[in-house]
Amino acid sequence: LKAPGCSGASASAPSGLGPDESRPPCGATCTFDMSEEFRRRSRNAILVKDDVGRAKPSVYDLPPEEHPYGWSEPPDAEGAREIMHHWAKHVPRARPATGQDFRKLNKLAAQQGVVNSTGMSDFRRANDVKLAPSASASALPKIIPSDVIPSFVYGNRSRPSTPIAGVVGGRYAAEWEELLDLRYKKLADNRETPTGKHIVKMTKAARQQAHSAHADRLLKEADLPPPELFKLSKFKKVPSRLKLPSLQRAVSLPALSP
Repeated sequence: LKAPGCSGASASAPSGLGPDESRPPCGATCTFDMSEEFRRRSRNAILVKDDVGRAKPSVYDLPPEEHPYGWSEPPDAEGAREIMHHWAKHVPRARPATGQDFRKLNKLAAQQGVVNSTGMSDFRRANDVKLAPSASASALPKIIPSDVIPSFVYGNRSRPSTPIAGVVGGRYAAEWEELLDLRYKKLADNRETPTGKHIVKMTKAARQQAHSAHADRLLKEADLPPPELFKLSKFKKVPSRLKLPSLQRAVSLPALSP
C-alpha cells in the first residue's frame, strides 16, 4: 500500500514484508503504514495491540486452549460418603522388636569367666537375651461403653425437633381459641347465677389482712392476756427509770402560798 506523501525514487518498506509488498507500484519513495497483520506476525510484545474488550494476543508458543494449567491432585480413595458409612476401626501397629539386654548379658558373661572383648563378642552371638517388654506395652486395652453396648451414644441429648406440622397447620392457635372460649363461657355462667352475687377475687395482701383481723377477733373473744413483747433476757429484770409526775395536779400550775 502507498501512503500519501511519496517523494523519492527508491521505496523503503519495513522488514518482514514479502517481495511484492516491499516494492511500491510507483517509482517514488513511499512511507508504509504498519498493518495489523504484520503486527500479529511480528510476534513482538511491543508491536502487538489488543482489541477493545479482548485480551492481548500472546506472542509465545502456548498449549492449546483445552490444556489445563496447574498441578492435578490424584483423587482420594476414600471420600466423604465412604467415611460416613463405613467406619474404619483402629488397627494397632506391631510392637517393635526388642533389642538385647546387655546388662544381663554382661552378668552372664562374667559368671562364665569371659574376660576379653573377643570372648564377649562370641558370647553375645551364642546367647541372645532379649529385653523384657515394658508394663505399658503389656497392659490390657481400655474398654469404652460402645464396646460393651453397640447402641451406646456419646454426647448430650439435644432438644426435640420443633413440630413444624402443628405450627403451619395452626394447631396451637386452635387450642388457644378453645381455651379462650371456655373462659368466656365460664364467665358468662357466673354472671347468670340466680343469686346474682358477684364474686370478688381477693389479692394475696387482702387475704393476709383478713386472716390477721380474724385472728385478732378470736383473741379478744377468748379473753386471753396479750402476748408478751419481745425483750432481751438481760433486760427482763431491769426496772424502769422513767417516772412520770402525778396527774392529780397540773405540772404548769404555779405553787401558791396559803
